[in-house]
Amino acid sequence: MRKTYSLDGSWNFSIDPKNIGELESWYTGNIPNARSVEVPHIWQREGGQLVSYNGAAWYDRQVKINSNEHRDYYLCFGAVDYSCRVWWNGQYIGEHEGGFTPFEFFIDSSLIQEDNHLAIRVYDYEANAEIPIGKQGSWYTRVSGIWQSVTIEERARTFISNVLVTPDIDQGSLEISSFVAGEITEHTVMNFVINGHSLREDQWGEDESYSGTLELVDATLPIFQEAANLTHFKTKINVPDMKKWSPATPYLYEIEVTLVSEGIVDSYQTTFGYRKVEQKNGRIYLNNEPMYIRGALDQAFYPDTIYAVPSVEYIQKELKAAKDMGFNLLRKHIKAELPLYLYWADRLGMLIWAEPPNYVKWTATAQKRFVKLLNEMMVRDYNHPSIIIWSIYNEEWGLEWDLEFDKEKQEHVAKLFDEVKSWDYTRLYCDNSGWTHVKTDINDHHRYFALPEQIKEWENDLDEYVIGQRERNFVTGFKSNGEPLLVSEFGMWGLPSIEKLRDYYKGKEPWWFVNQGDGTHQDDYKKPTTALSNHSKFGIQEALGDLDSLSVISQKRMFRGVKSLIEEMRKRPEIAGYVVTEFTDIEWETNGWLDFMREPKEEFTRLVDFNGPTCILADSSDKNLWSGESAKFEIVVVDDLAHLNDISIKWEFFNEHQEPYENLTGEIHFNMDLKTYWKTEGAITITVPEVERSEFAKLNLMLVSNGEVIASNVEEFTFTNKNAIQRPDSSVYVHHLPQEFSKQLVKNGISVTNELNKDGIVVTDYLDEKILTHIHKGGHAIFLAEAGDHLVENGHYPFRQLPPGESWPRASSMNYINTEWFNGVPLHPEVGWEGSELFPEYVIPFADYKKEGTKRTINMFGSPRLAEESTVLAGYFQGWLGQNGGSIVHHRDGLGSVLIVTWKLINQYGKHPIATQILNKLIMKVKGDHDEN
Repeated sequence: MRKTYSLDGSWNFSIDPKNIGELESWYTGNIPNARSVEVPHIWQREGGQLVSYNGAAWYDRQVKINSNEHRDYYLCFGAVDYSCRVWWNGQYIGEHEGGFTPFEFFIDSSLIQEDNHLAIRVYDYEANAEIPIGKQGSWYTRVSGIWQSVTIEERARTFISNVLVTPDIDQGSLEISSFVAGEITEHTVMNFVINGHSLREDQWGEDESYSGTLELVDATLPIFQEAANLTHFKTKINVPDMKKWSPATPYLYEIEVTLVSEGIVDSYQTTFGYRKVEQKNGRIYLNNEPMYIRGALDQAFYPDTIYAVPSVEYIQKELKAAKDMGFNLLRKHIKAELPLYLYWADRLGMLIWAEPPNYVKWTATAQKRFVKLLNEMMVRDYNHPSIIIWSIYNEEWGLEWDLEFDKEKQEHVAKLFDEVKSWDYTRLYCDNSGWTHVKTDINDHHRYFALPEQIKEWENDLDEYVIGQRERNFVTGFKSNGEPLLVSEFGMWGLPSIEKLRDYYKGKEPWWFVNQGDGTHQDDYKKPTTALSNHSKFGIQEALGDLDSLSVISQKRMFRGVKSLIEEMRKRPEIAGYVVTEFTDIEWETNGWLDFMREPKEEFTRLVDFNGPTCILADSSDKNLWSGESAKFEIVVVDDLAHLNDISIKWEFFNEHQEPYENLTGEIHFNMDLKTYWKTEGAITITVPEVERSEFAKLNLMLVSNGEVIASNVEEFTFTNKNAIQRPDSSVYVHHLPQEFSKQLVKNGISVTNELNKDGIVVTDYLDEKILTHIHKGGHAIFLAEAGDHLVENGHYPFRQLPPGESWPRASSMNYINTEWFNGVPLHPEVGWEGSELFPEYVIPFADYKKEGTKRTINMFGSPRLAEESTVLAGYFQGWLGQNGGSIVHHRDGLGSVLIVTWKLINQYGKHPIATQILNKLIMKVKGDHDEN
């Protein structure tokens, strides 16, 4: 074993804002204003001015070495962000640029003393558009400094630089390559020994050991770009009984290669796994078996340590949590993950989708840096069996978002795809994750929708775009070749507890409450401070309670949304898997399934209901049912393991108090072959019971195999007794609305008058002078303004269309309603499936917003004053309570009032149980609520 000296621990540190350290010879040991820090060190962790500082900074320390004249010494860094220059005892020994991969410097023996001074100047550039940075400093807090471990390694004059192991399970063989630095002779011998290295140590037998000799070869591996001055040794051995690595059986092997040459002895150890990855038949295959990807995006930022994982125990806890939630893959998003994390992913059986940090500006310099970094990452991580996929680009970041129209960039992407495949053919590659593809192993999509609001749009997007038009996700002139379809980004937000965050940060607000991202991430809804200022406005507090209550409600909405998003994908066997955004919250972005402190969110203990390998799903388009009507439910079962037999499905309906409904229970038995997917049409048929009024109901499902409950699920409904709902006594004057609407009012027991009386209630979608005058003189109107900008007469009320279709901002949003005002109507404050088919497409904007035009973005104006003059009964916000709008607003105007409603009630009244009750309640309270104010 090589002798190593760890240099982690206490160092002196000082910033150099005028960049005068070299000029003043700080490397000789006189760093001014230095203070002690712990390396690995990210200077932003120190807080204060260092959070936003970039430029030069210095580190130094004393190093004791018991030198051996027959050995060489190398100063080794895990990673430094971004560039560094190094002095040993005042002598310059080298420099390096690149913030994510390891590097080393040779220390000449003439420089080594018993007690040595090591000085390092780190420089992180303010202008970093041509530097691979990922999201640090662009979306979230920047990372600067010696952020990974530092060691000194004692080596022989001739030593082993690297060992790469390539499995071939079809041939039952392994190819072993080793690279040697220094002089070799004809007597140089390279031996290897392979033994088991696994969590299942008790299962290793004597036959699990392999040994042999490596032979000198002329050729080198394409992946090893830096091998020009190295000597390559190689062999191929048969290992027909070697155990295969998989998430279920994460068997690892360890290999030790030993060099003996003219009295010199050196050894190198690494671990590897025996496995195969490929794509075919629209699926990803592991060890020649198809597998369904259930993944989460993981950006690997941490609440204290930013980019560096706190401990081994922390890694183990994270990976266990991911498995417990049903995930089999983590997509390490535009960050070179720590080797220690990848080792534990290997050991615990978590698949990894790796990708390099992006640059921003398309230049030759940026491309060169990027390709070099990608190669260094792939060499460093070659032996990790957990890595099955590499991204090259993400969403055209670095390609300046015009890949579809730029032939040069298309050729670059296609060439780079071929190049990385030649470096390592044992893995899959995604050329441009989520957006337009040129040449890829995976046809992946990034699609953000908010559910339940956009359920129809999500279903259509999956059917008509993701599945139905595979070519649309490719640059014109390139085509799909049946690659697996993955939705590799989607998700929704669930706000964390601000009090919990303050407690974690010892009573203080985190530094990132002031968004640390660049100018493109300074929207109000991306700033936690917005929640602090807006919580008491726009009816939010009245509807959702204090900030802790709001966070719980927001997380419940998130659970409901991601459940539905995933279930729709799992109902479609054409899709090969998904990667949800994201594993944990990260600073201001709160779409994690765990919060930033790695604690589960509300109701997220039930994630395996829909994110586990085996799931049972109810497929019902109608969630709101009238008593007495008949309803049918299709049942979908997905079993990624294909291991079920003797199957039955037990089902039962419960009310909101968890009391079962009489005669709404049953069991279905199946005799079928083992399958990964099946669907039973009309498996459950019920007659909705006669409930007292209107209430929430739940369908509980259990999938039983061989007498054991394998999976369960819960679906939400409302049941309403049409004859028992509240009806207003007041008559209404219907203005401009369709005759069918008036007929429904009458049919549902509401008196409709043809005369506009002074005290009459108007229901209209046409706020003309006649109605405005009526309001000014003391009348009351319900303005059904669901058409928003398409209204012919909207009075003086502005409207904003919510982002239609796929929208990242929309996925952060929430509709809320004051349930107390609508007492008796089954409504969640965050509005669940009871709002299906009713959700507004327009709101009254209370904040300025941007509208995407044909040629440019148009800045539009909100009306916060209108909110101050009104009672907001239902509204909308994005992210941290920003981009606010109202969807049911009671506005005082003159002596009267108007209830502005953008919910879709006109065509749903009388047909939809909740729409009917909402409008009834509005008619009943439009006068009283105004008079009370």
